[in-house]
Amino acid sequence: MKIARIAPLAYTPGKLEVFSFIRGGIGADYHQNPCFHQFADGEVRVSWSAYDFDECSDNAVTLYASSRDRGLTWSAPQVYLADYPAGPLTGTILRLRDSAEAIMLVQQVRHRIVVDEARRVATAGSNYFEARTHVVLRRSTDGGRSFDHGVELPHAQFTGGKDLPGGGFYGSVDELLQLQSGRIVAAFMFMDPARSDPSTRRQHYSIACLLSDDGGRTWRRSSEITADTPRGAMEIQIAEIGPGRLFALFRTKAGCLYQTASADGGETWSASEPSPLTAPESMARMIRLQSGNLLVVYNNVSSTTQRPRYPLVAALSPDGGRRWSAPRVIAEESGTNQLSNHGMIQIDDGRILLGISHYRDMRPMTSDLDMAIFDEAWLNHG
Repeated sequence: MKIARIAPLAYTPGKLEVFSFIRGGIGADYHQNPCFHQFADGEVRVSWSAYDFDECSDNAVTLYASSRDRGLTWSAPQVYLADYPAGPLTGTILRLRDSAEAIMLVQQVRHRIVVDEARRVATAGSNYFEARTHVVLRRSTDGGRSFDHGVELPHAQFTGGKDLPGGGFYGSVDELLQLQSGRIVAAFMFMDPARSDPSTRRQHYSIACLLSDDGGRTWRRSSEITADTPRGAMEIQIAEIGPGRLFALFRTKAGCLYQTASADGGETWSASEPSPLTAPESMARMIRLQSGNLLVVYNNVSSTTQRPRYPLVAALSPDGGRRWSAPRVIAEESGTNQLSNHGMIQIDDGRILLGISHYRDMRPMTSDLDMAIFDEAWLNHG
């Protein structure tokens, strides 16, 4: 099966290169939420969600492509995860340090939407109070190339006992990382029944972490991260800035990203507060670079709505999130188009691969997947 041919990309040290990776309407109307993984032998894999009509569509699958030359040429996309009747599947892989083991948290969400297939649009969106998320922990003994069937984690571990009406929870796993100590931190957001109102469908989200000190075999829940903003705290990103010291940014509707910190490896978190990074209600992605600097990629226009989701910019922090450099523009758009729902990785030779969901507001609406390749020298150039 060949869904598409990915054209060769290029990397120029010290420069930014941006390419169209796969166009919307090829294989699926929408391509979004890229997630990267590098194997021990240098091979890089990118996986992403592909669907028609709406991000809650039950025909969503996870596609993947692989590169053996660090992001320049890629295999044709293939199906990685799929389960139509039970809802869309997505998975995040963490290769455990100094080990052949890896873990993957596969989340599956069942939505109910109404679709006009003739016009290829969703005419009624999901009632998120009726949606349910299931998270399955799968293990690998070959660095993430193959996985067992896994075991579902109890939803009470995520909710802390605060179930939605009818039981269960709705949310997403947004970060999976291993600390210097070996501890695994799986950070997630969940619709908080204590702060939401089903009668008006007013959603409010809180964040917490599952922590494991035995390679993911047992887990315990951290304290919660909350924000007194409309819709609350969403889509967190965490970086370890010193042994057991964590810094985090997350999405809000407050016109900026919020921040919080932990001094005990994610057990407890400081009161959240506005960061200096202006943003709409849109996700950010943050990683710690090999240099020790933090890199954040985000939309930097202050807005209390989900628009505009452009430009897409990058900023560096040399001091664990206290100060940020002036943003450098990676990509720009206009009108109601969007550059968002992105993912990134710094691979072993220092280059940074950034996958970008590029929404085009046309009928039928589509989302391309773009790819940017750059390095820290380009980030520091401006």
